[in-house]
Amino acid sequence: MDYTDISERISSLMQEIRDIQEMNTRYWKLNVQTQPEQSAHAAREIRLLQIKEELSRMMKMPQQKATMRWQLGEKR
Repeated sequence: MDYTDISERISSLMQEIRDIQEMNTRYWKLNVQTQPEQSAHAAREIRLLQIKEELSRMMKMPQQKATMRWQLGEKR
């Protein structure tokens, strides 16, 4: 994955986070949350955790590549 791909993916994830925030705002404004609404809210929480994990993996990628180059004796 190159930096252009990473940048596009981050932009996509940021948009997804904004969408989830908007849906959660609407959810909390409801006087009564039905079971389907509660289930959708729980699914959004799970998705936010998945996004967090993906971003964490992406942050480690450059460090892993640099470590591999160093271990292989490549110079940059």
